[in-house]
Amino acid sequence: MGKPIVTLRNASVRVGDRLLFRNTHWTLRRGEQWALLGPNGAGKTLFASALAGAVPIVRGDFHTDGLIEHVSFEQQKALAGDAPPAARWFSLEEEQATTVSHFLSQDNIEERNPFEVVTRSTDAVRAFRRRRNHVVNLLGIESLLEQPLPSLSNGEMRKTLLARALLRKPRLLILDDPFAGLDTRSRRHLKAILERLIQRRSVSLLLIASHADELPRGLTHMLRVDHCRVLWQGPFTRRRARESFRVPSDLPNPSRLPARNNSAKPEELIRLDNVTVRYGERVILKNIHWVVRRGEHWALLGPNGSGKSTLLSLIIGDNPQAYANDVRVFGQQRGGGESVWKLKQRIGVVSPELHLHFPPEQTCLETVASGFTDTHGCHRPPTARQRAAARRWLAQLGLTTYAEKPFGTLSAGTQRMALLARALVKSPDLLVLDEPCQGLDAAHRARFLRLITALRRHTTIIYVTHRYDEIPSGIERVFRLKRSGSRSSK
Repeated sequence: MGKPIVTLRNASVRVGDRLLFRNTHWTLRRGEQWALLGPNGAGKTLFASALAGAVPIVRGDFHTDGLIEHVSFEQQKALAGDAPPAARWFSLEEEQATTVSHFLSQDNIEERNPFEVVTRSTDAVRAFRRRRNHVVNLLGIESLLEQPLPSLSNGEMRKTLLARALLRKPRLLILDDPFAGLDTRSRRHLKAILERLIQRRSVSLLLIASHADELPRGLTHMLRVDHCRVLWQGPFTRRRARESFRVPSDLPNPSRLPARNNSAKPEELIRLDNVTVRYGERVILKNIHWVVRRGEHWALLGPNGSGKSTLLSLIIGDNPQAYANDVRVFGQQRGGGESVWKLKQRIGVVSPELHLHFPPEQTCLETVASGFTDTHGCHRPPTARQRAAARRWLAQLGLTTYAEKPFGTLSAGTQRMALLARALVKSPDLLVLDEPCQGLDAAHRARFLRLITALRRHTTIIYVTHRYDEIPSGIERVFRLKRSGSRSSK
């Protein structure tokens, strides 16, 4: 039996004035590899954050042996800061962002004060370089080193955060939904890396996953939680783990949706002609031609780094390079004098970038109502009509009980569902869904996909995902980007 890395004896987690995971007993030992499973809102991320020291553990005993690293969505939020999503594209224009290489430098990994004078031996510097080269090669991120952090796709950022965690040589590595945002090839590669780490027993893992096929071979134990308490802990088995990903048979069907008239003759909602986007020497998109007509439903596909988010930013109006290209949205040329905000009123958006920047103090209802004004939160009280519409969409997505709760206190999966309601609340002409199922458990994922299938008759859809099993029924067209920035469609 290995030496304990984490020991909880009769411990509780404090959040505000509440005690959660009351009187928990749990031990993780060297050589053990754990899966942490449960539905959205179960408390998985809270439990992981408490182990990593971000949330206080009170009462009872809490002991750790060695460094604990937590790779999570919260880290991405911290890196993004308070700037709105559009600031990402402007920072790239101004070439002011930190590069991946600097982010993974020895000073950053060791968290040195930038004003501290540090003298390192030649051997220490060489040892770090060897370790960094090994980790960079292991994760396949050599091509990202000179890229600014804001230019990274959601999946590329996840790989970079994992590289940083591995370079810090933790005793326990907590991975919170690490496969989110990764393309098929990257998911297979990451799973192989985790299996290699498990086999080498160089680090213990605590893995939170959204899909059963993400669980690597070699896991030894599992911890199942719900309602911020431990339901079960013990040896890992595939059969027991799959129970956590089962879709309930009694999912409600979508209630009646607002009627919209899409029977008018096809109208071009989006036209891109010979669009090229580059930052310095890096070409993101090259000679892109794409037309989206009213009533069409498109899947926008492609590997990490192929330019999907960049393409969407041109359409939504967040990227200044839209004005240097032939980009038409609702018949209006970008840069032709039209109001970006007026065009945005006709577009509903869900994206990882939007999720990163949303204010935590807004209630869930205010978050949804802010979809009427396309602002990050309500800057003025919503009208009675807006509140009623927001409540209808919260009910549609099973979120009624969260209406008055602060957005920041919700689980990442529940937050994502609230942002889906925000995108839908104004019955948009165009619905842009960028990895909308990221972070959703099996039940919420199935409920959302049913809703999108029902919405096909009511709006035009652009749907981005890396998982074919998350493409709703009725998405009949595909626009595929390649890593070179070129495209194919059908």
